[in-house]
Amino acid sequence: MNRVGGISILAVAACLATPAFAQQSTDEQAQPGGLGEIVVTATKRSENLQNVPVAVSAISSSQLANKGVFDTSDLNSSMPNLQVSSAYGSQQPNFTLRGIGVGTELSASAASPVGVYVDEVYQTFRASQGQQLYDLAQVEVVRGPQGTLYGRNTTGGAINFITRQPDLKDANGYVTAGYGNFDRKSVEGAVELTPVKDQLGIRIAGTYVKMDPYIHNLMPAGLNKTAAGGASGRNFATGRDPGGDETYAFRGTLRFKPSDTLDVTVKGYASKSIGGTAASLGAGSYKANPALFDYENSNFILAPLFRALGSNGAGLLPSSYSRAGLSDTQIEQDTIGRAETRTEGVVLTVKAKLLDKLNLTSITGYDSGLYLQTQTDCDSSPLRLCSNGYRSDFKAFNQDLRLDYSSGPFKMIAGAYYGWDTVTSNNDIDIFNLLSDVRAAVGLPATWFNPAGGFNGKGLSAGSLPTGILGKQHFRQNRESWAIYGEGSYEITPTVKFTAGLRYTTDTTNYRDGLTTYYDDAGNPRMLAVSAYGAPYFLSPVYDEAGKVAIPATGGTTPGGVNKDGKTSRISGRAILDWKPVDGVMLYASYSRGYRAGTFNGLAYISSPQVYFVKPEEVNAYEIGFKTRFLDNRLQINGSFFYYDYKNQQSQVVDQSVTANIITLDGTMKGLELDVQFAATDRLTLSASLGLLDSKYKGFDQATCAALNLSGLFPAQKGSCVQSGAGSVSVGGNPFPYAPKSSINLGFDWDAADVGGGKIKLHGDTAYTGRFYYDSFKDYSRGVLKNLATGAYTNGEGDYWVFNSRISFVTGRYTLSLWGKNLSNKLYFPGGYPNEGITGAGYLVRALPRTYGVEGTLRF
Repeated sequence: MNRVGGISILAVAACLATPAFAQQSTDEQAQPGGLGEIVVTATKRSENLQNVPVAVSAISSSQLANKGVFDTSDLNSSMPNLQVSSAYGSQQPNFTLRGIGVGTELSASAASPVGVYVDEVYQTFRASQGQQLYDLAQVEVVRGPQGTLYGRNTTGGAINFITRQPDLKDANGYVTAGYGNFDRKSVEGAVELTPVKDQLGIRIAGTYVKMDPYIHNLMPAGLNKTAAGGASGRNFATGRDPGGDETYAFRGTLRFKPSDTLDVTVKGYASKSIGGTAASLGAGSYKANPALFDYENSNFILAPLFRALGSNGAGLLPSSYSRAGLSDTQIEQDTIGRAETRTEGVVLTVKAKLLDKLNLTSITGYDSGLYLQTQTDCDSSPLRLCSNGYRSDFKAFNQDLRLDYSSGPFKMIAGAYYGWDTVTSNNDIDIFNLLSDVRAAVGLPATWFNPAGGFNGKGLSAGSLPTGILGKQHFRQNRESWAIYGEGSYEITPTVKFTAGLRYTTDTTNYRDGLTTYYDDAGNPRMLAVSAYGAPYFLSPVYDEAGKVAIPATGGTTPGGVNKDGKTSRISGRAILDWKPVDGVMLYASYSRGYRAGTFNGLAYISSPQVYFVKPEEVNAYEIGFKTRFLDNRLQINGSFFYYDYKNQQSQVVDQSVTANIITLDGTMKGLELDVQFAATDRLTLSASLGLLDSKYKGFDQATCAALNLSGLFPAQKGSCVQSGAGSVSVGGNPFPYAPKSSINLGFDWDAADVGGGKIKLHGDTAYTGRFYYDSFKDYSRGVLKNLATGAYTNGEGDYWVFNSRISFVTGRYTLSLWGKNLSNKLYFPGGYPNEGITGAGYLVRALPRTYGVEGTLRF
């Protein structure tokens, strides 16, 4: 069989299905001849998933292994209406549930509206959310606002990674090793010891993964090809290719259960990931030729300068750049950075039985770490148009204390939560510094200072040459959160139950020492763009071309950083009525409110007014659903219909003036989810799920918005009308970012044959994702593109299918597997952001190409 034919057969097999969005857990109770019982903890209690009146998904450790879930992005094909993406690659995932997510927010200080938990400990820092996918018992995903038991920052839902705990039985363990293309090497293992059976257990787990880059940079270190007229400079390409990764992590868990009334667990963990930064395959200005980056297109902020100094001038600047001739795994970029993520922490969990019907749970967690990205290209070309570097150090503390009471038809949970976190960011900004080469070519000194031409009207001559923005940003963000909550349920009859809960939360956010300093090409600090002064503060005079002082030094005491405070208090909660008319059928209706805390703009590096408090966002959600099992537990069909009323959605906007602001938008969402599992035989299980979304922002139409004058407002916004470099633009009627109208998951698991004391098992899955957009502006891309009618480039991903498959030989002690992912080698872009107005090209991060490998597991 030829290579293409083999791949095609695997792809067709994968087409038949993916694991349903609620899989059998390690706690399941097997039911011969049917589907097992799935146990989840979404309501802070262990319950059969079919008895939980919320949309919850669960993937067991065996399903994670069958699917080959290596990082968080692999969860995309595991359940409906879940998107996992990032402009930074897998080290800083962005989760979107039912069209609610962090969108294009680039700052590490921003909290996601999808709460991520590890063993019920809230993971405040987004860069730490992709570091826990090893030795897991289960992954649970609760869709819809979770404002009662989970609390803040869960307007979209919550994801809980549950690690394997010592079971206090016999010693056991496993080791798994694998090898794949791109020289991917992986080892994962765990060992569990039980010094005192039923009382004391220790589990130690770890993982190591190393993979070579799959994208290659063809631009060598050396002369920068910015200008054709003799200007030259050094670029930062070091021979490093983007992508690739080396990750290692370990976790140690000690469990002590001296009696049936006390269970104490202490867990410590650490992880580190080092690799090249995610590479962008830019997209140009026109659909007809997406390989062309047109720098004289009027949508590009520097187009007049490129025309004046390029095709209409001395040829000092190029008129365009083309990716033509490059493959989808090749780039030409001047700045290739390095990314590093580090986390470490400790968790103490205490469960005590206080009375016969009253239990106490205390969960205490502390973690710290960093996310580092050295200077990295963000214009997708050889030109030095854009490169940024980020470093954020974080530490966080979380304490949840709750009581669980159960008596007959009545159950109640009541608790209190306290948490704080600190993020200290030091970021490097390098925008338009190809102009340094032009400056040198025309004979201006390295001390020439005119960032982005902003001072032409302040004493420099008309048409004066701008310089790029070379700056350093520093700020510290402190957040503190308090909450009290309670939820109770009462069985009105043996078949009808009512559940209601409330949570009161107070969040305080402090923005401290916000300071952005601009430098000239000689490395001298020249201006404070963001400071307590409130306006540009010149540290030294600005001179015109003749050497005369155009802007004097501001003088006086040098100002410190910006300090601002924000505080919000909100009530969130839910009410649910569920009914079981017959055995195996549950119907439910619910109302819930979710809350995402207010925040400050973490990308305020242009002006002091950018530092402002952003209002909290709220979602009021209405849902009806059903959960059913038929045919002696062989067929399971679950579904839900929902409607969201969204207020103050926090959304990042970057316009043609390079100003990154956060706006708040109102909108609505309606959708449907359907999951089917079918144990066709004792050896074959089929599954399918469907997600449909219809999201829409409220507000003005484009004609009404264009007539509005937003000058004097900051941010320049009125409802859905937002000011950009191209004028006032309305997002009214546009869909939410990362909210495809449809998504489909299909899968199968087949015990194909009994051979040599073991089984041949086949797994296949495929996922379809409909078209979605990267930001709130849909086609408008920082302003209405003048060539929309003739096919201008549209920011957003087209629909795509991804196929995966795995074949394994399994015995009681050994497993040997051959796996393949993205079998059709589909080129798609799960993450990105519109950047045409700043760099002339959209920023698109491609997903992994076809990967395949072998893997072996030894259990003992």
